[in-house]
Amino acid sequence: MPKTLINKIGLEKLRVYMSGQNIFTFTKYTGFDPEFGIGSATSAGVDGGTYPQSRIFLMGVQVDI
Repeated sequence: MPKTLINKIGLEKLRVYMSGQNIFTFTKYTGFDPEFGIGSATSAGVDGGTYPQSRIFLMGVQVDI
């Protein structure tokens, strides 16, 4: 944010941030997760219907007065 706007609000510093992991999956696979676990040698390549990997969103604000 512009320093002039931060000073008008009465703050010394203002930081806004956002981060994400596993947000998009681009595939034609119709199951829950195209990266299913191997498990054992006899089930390699077999989708057992496990839960998909989590999507993580992180947002925050740091304010110095």
